[in-house]
Amino acid sequence: MKKRILTWLLAISMLGSLLTVPAGAAAVTKFSDVSDSYTATAVESLRLMGVLDGYGDGTFRPDTILNRAQFCKMAVYAMDGSGELGRYSTVTIFPDVKPSHWASAYINMAARKGIISGFADGKFKPGQTVTAGQAVTILMRGLGYKDEDMGGVWPQSYMAEAQTNGLLKSTGITSAYAGLTRAQAAKLFLNLFEAKHGKGETLLFNYNVGKDEVYLTAVDGGQGTMTVGGKTYTMAHPVASTSLIGSKGKAVLNSAGEILTFLPITGSNGVSNAAVIIGANGSVAGLDSMAGNNSYQIYKNGSPATAADLKKYDVATYASATNSIIVSDTRVSVYYEDCKPSPSSPATITVLGGKELNVLPTAVDSLSKLKPGKQIVLLLTADGQVAGAEDANNTGARGNAMAVVSEKGDVQLVCGGALLNIGTASEYAGQVVSVYADKSGLKLNKISGGVGGDLLPKEGTLGGRKLADNVMLFDGGRQIALSELSQTGVNSGRVSYARTNWAGQVDLIVLNNGLAGDMIFGRAIVDSKYDPTTGKETDRTITIVCSDTEKYTVYSGNSVSTGAFVAASIKKSVNDRLMFTRFDTMSKLSNVSSSAWIGKTAVTFGSRTYEVPSNVQCYNDDTGKWMTLDDAKAYGDTMNLYVYDGVVRIVEIKA
Repeated sequence: MKKRILTWLLAISMLGSLLTVPAGAAAVTKFSDVSDSYTATAVESLRLMGVLDGYGDGTFRPDTILNRAQFCKMAVYAMDGSGELGRYSTVTIFPDVKPSHWASAYINMAARKGIISGFADGKFKPGQTVTAGQAVTILMRGLGYKDEDMGGVWPQSYMAEAQTNGLLKSTGITSAYAGLTRAQAAKLFLNLFEAKHGKGETLLFNYNVGKDEVYLTAVDGGQGTMTVGGKTYTMAHPVASTSLIGSKGKAVLNSAGEILTFLPITGSNGVSNAAVIIGANGSVAGLDSMAGNNSYQIYKNGSPATAADLKKYDVATYASATNSIIVSDTRVSVYYEDCKPSPSSPATITVLGGKELNVLPTAVDSLSKLKPGKQIVLLLTADGQVAGAEDANNTGARGNAMAVVSEKGDVQLVCGGALLNIGTASEYAGQVVSVYADKSGLKLNKISGGVGGDLLPKEGTLGGRKLADNVMLFDGGRQIALSELSQTGVNSGRVSYARTNWAGQVDLIVLNNGLAGDMIFGRAIVDSKYDPTTGKETDRTITIVCSDTEKYTVYSGNSVSTGAFVAASIKKSVNDRLMFTRFDTMSKLSNVSSSAWIGKTAVTFGSRTYEVPSNVQCYNDDTGKWMTLDDAKAYGDTMNLYVYDGVVRIVEIKA
């Protein structure tokens, strides 16, 4: 057996030595600054495809941040579109990308294919950093996903779908707003080969990935051929590379039957199935063995950390793609409802009123000592898997789980630096709740307070405390980005809850509308009925229309005219009829120019800056319909803004 293995290795070595390279070119086998295998595999697969390459000094520079022009070039090569570049080299789509710009053909082609768009001012800004959210959106569109099919807030909607369809696998991307590195881009493009397609008719990243696992035995850069599984293919982009020779994997072909690249079997390079429960404060016991090295970076709840920041009962897993130890401190007290296939060897456990969670192999030992029908404490990984369990009546591990409830009532457990949907509770919409479960089911209790103070996005502080790099921010139950807020700041009255993490940094912020929870904003419609004999008003209602589907009718004598935009607080009276407890006509800013906007988060008018919340309501006076802010800004150059308590609550647009 050993002799056959040695013979095979010798044959592969000879094949590598026979590799032909173009005159003046050197066959690169490895980048000096790429150490992890998944990045190296991704880079080499994409080098064969022509998508990217290294530098002349033999480095890849994996941590270098890409700009928007560079990423467009990579996307065009990934769609195998380099042959079409000529037709896009002399056109001008964006005013800041002239035909003389080095990337004009790539940018113009990507724009015409519908996978990129410019900014609100019509520019593309090619030299600006490309964020992970922008890059993922470009690739998702090329896979057939459409903007109109994406629910929620951009770019979180695309990021969530990309997590599901496999595009984000092993990339190590944790923030949609961070700049995209070359290493992350390489992994994204590698994942394109097998990512699930959308429902769009046009697929720009549409590859024919072979079903059979075969060996790559030769790459001839001079002849432009690659031999895979005993068959020689013409290379779509002839390059020389030896590092994948001898690998087992799948051939990737284009529609012309040319080989684009080779996709080696990389095994599991994401977060490992192994987990270490930290046994004592500051302990790193078991981490070196799990990682296979001692040069890893530690991230706790998504933020960089050190060994001193680890606490007893924290859960650590390993992500080989980024050589990182991923730590979560989420613990949830639950009633042990059920498991599969058996209590002695559970693969899944049912808790939290019917929620089924995956059980890691390293958790089986602790769970096997516990049986259904007991109150236990689960120790969860950053992606919501069970890493360990303790008897709730005999442990120092106490539940600390909390969740943010979306505006639709989805209970989102904050797990490490991620969210795990565990149920619904519309009565807590937009609030932060503590989470536990007993025999009767899921239990939630509203949490408020925490740390206080004004939120200053530009300074990165809340009440003087530093914001964590991965701060999770919710406005009315919707997760938003810090960049979506007014850079002039958010008054402390809008901060309903803020939490500090293990390092004393603010890592979770929940905003409200700054008023009572039942405060509404909308357009008033007055309906009066009169006595035909006396002509006196006998009955009068005011209907406040907040959207195409939301309105409230109140019997009221408040002085207001139909069409006025108002702010009101409503409650039920003793006879179960609605009544106003607060009613005001909002201040009007007339004919505000589109140039007065600061992104989507603020407007400057009359030497004052007004905050615009992410859920601002927009009314089209021409159509009588409600619309999104993006649609409103695109509809006309000027608009009327209605302000209450210093915040823009209604945008009125008409042509």
